[in-house]
Amino acid sequence: MKRFILLLLIPSFFIAQDFKEVDKQLHFAAGTIAGALGYHLYKDKHFDKHGAILASLATGFAAGTAKELFDTAIQGEKFDTEDLTATILGSLTVSISIPLFEEVKNKPRKRKRRPKNRKRKCGV
Repeated sequence: MKRFILLLLIPSFFIAQDFKEVDKQLHFAAGTIAGALGYHLYKDKHFDKHGAILASLATGFAAGTAKELFDTAIQGEKFDTEDLTATILGSLTVSISIPLFEEVKNKPRKRKRRPKNRKRKCGV
């Protein structure tokens, strides 16, 4: 399973290197930060790993969409889907890589109680 995830992760690093514009690199970095923040906030709330990964992706998508809507409404620029893609790709990268490097904590097993031995008294 980890090999499959690494196969998904490696192309995202190469795509991130392909961003020659500084703006795309900043969006990738912001997506990484937003994704890590979303992952840790939901992981700390005792959600499972898959829920934390989805929360990381959703946080990156929300941050990227908010920034592009800000650029469109206030600064008068166009909605750039490549910037949004760079932000989502940053959150995807961190949401896949964090679970790969987390330690697996073994849960302590519950010990089964042995029935008490009852010694029989001999009636002599």
